[in-house]
Amino acid sequence: MSEKKALEQLKDYVPQLILLLESDFQWDRIDRYLGFLKRENEKGGFFSKQDATVILERHVLDCLVYVWRLKEEGFVSRETDLVDVGTGPGLPGFLFTCLKETPKSVTLLDSQRRKLGLLEEEVSLRELSDVNGKIHFMYERAEDVRKKFDVVTSRAVVPYPYLAEVVTNLVKKKGILCPFLGQIRFDEKIEERVLSYSGFKIKKQMELSELSFLGKRHIKILQKDSEPKPGYPRPWKEIVKETKQSNG
Repeated sequence: MSEKKALEQLKDYVPQLILLLESDFQWDRIDRYLGFLKRENEKGGFFSKQDATVILERHVLDCLVYVWRLKEEGFVSRETDLVDVGTGPGLPGFLFTCLKETPKSVTLLDSQRRKLGLLEEEVSLRELSDVNGKIHFMYERAEDVRKKFDVVTSRAVVPYPYLAEVVTNLVKKKGILCPFLGQIRFDEKIEERVLSYSGFKIKKQMELSELSFLGKRHIKILQKDSEPKPGYPRPWKEIVKETKQSNG
């Protein structure tokens, strides 16, 4: 018996939530992407062995809601030039190409090739070749990239709020950074200081109540109002040192 398709599985798992998502995505492409994640998981080290059988429920579902919510709120549209930072095997970035109304441009950025390189091969040569030419791959550190984008997305790649410092040069003036986060409260003094020297202000905060059964999930919408102060972003080693001190 063939495996149930993603939409059918999720209807069984969270029927009310999938009613929100069903009409906005290209589910055939999601099925093929899910097949890639499962097939290459061991080789790419995408997810733990424990999570290998629940990739859809534990990793793809929350990213689908994240992508859908940004689209519903009008932060992502057909005119958007978007980059997903620290994307690994393409989460959540690849799912923007699974929207029926895809952004103008989607770039997946990761400093390492182990995971993202497998997705690039899949897009170039195999089951996801229908997005070839519609998605771009970059293998650099975010702080070294000089291209600027309308929207920067990221899921747990750098501790917040230091993510804002790392990616500030990627965001256009009046563009937005959209961290996908768990907890909603952070040290307000540290958050205010880091956002200030990085050129950002909080535009909106959205709690994803649709995902409450998975735990806390929310999105911060940070608008870039100015260029970072001189000396920022700092070298990566300095940022890491401060994140460890603030979390210690």
